[in-house]
Amino acid sequence: MVVASASAFGTIPILAKFAYAEGLSPLQVLAYRFLIASVGLAAIALATGQGPAAIGWKRSLPLLGVGLFLYAGMAGTFFGALTVLPASLAELIAYIYPALVAIGAWAFLSGEMNRRVALALVISFAGLALLVGTIELRVSLALLLAFASPVLYAGYILASERLTRGVPAVLASALVHAGAAVTLLAVLLVVGPRALPRTVPAWAIVAAIALLPSMFGISLLLAGIARVGATRAAILSTLEPVVTIALAIALLGDRLNAFQALGAVLVLAAVLLMQWRRRQAIPPFEP
Repeated sequence: MVVASASAFGTIPILAKFAYAEGLSPLQVLAYRFLIASVGLAAIALATGQGPAAIGWKRSLPLLGVGLFLYAGMAGTFFGALTVLPASLAELIAYIYPALVAIGAWAFLSGEMNRRVALALVISFAGLALLVGTIELRVSLALLLAFASPVLYAGYILASERLTRGVPAVLASALVHAGAAVTLLAVLLVVGPRALPRTVPAWAIVAAIALLPSMFGISLLLAGIARVGATRAAILSTLEPVVTIALAIALLGDRLNAFQALGAVLVLAAVLLMQWRRRQAIPPFEP
């Protein structure tokens, strides 16, 4: 189940590229995706007795706020980077987020910082240097967006770690997705384009990106965590960027040079090292 979940999450950059090829903008993809996903997750939450009334609006509103700002910002920067960067490279850059979570937890939440974590940080940033070291400066804006995405995602994880305690997972995800939907729809109405997807393939891609990762992926991840535990689930979820790279090579013609391939191995090794024997597992990346 966790492997299937990681595979679902790994399709996000690929589906985004297909959506752009159909003439959709990042804002269109995200606004309609989060709208569909939030409605679906809310339906699941209500059907399983996990409505907002179960925790009260006092606890629900902060989760909506996290979605309004951090989650919407993370998704927007990641999908913005995908308009220029190869899907495999954008995904691998995003996967420095566990290192950023570890630094943030240590700096602000009295998190652990031992030799294993410190080594993982060194490996992660060495891998990042190899990944981006051969990229031309003309894509520097896309790189800034790509770097902003894991920073915002790390902030989201650190903020939600406290906010989600005692909150049913599906309800928490529904509230975060709803908050992101509000922000992205509002920005879409202001910035545009305000048009709905005009072709059946465009609608199919938007539906797929809403259903596969946001609904099926989250549901499978939660079911997998119940079976194998959070730490093992987090380690298995490292398969996500591997799925993205494989699909990007097969379907989009992506290629990593030798330095970038080594960087990819280092980044993934750092994630595994970070998750190993960690008291509280870091969740997978879901932009």
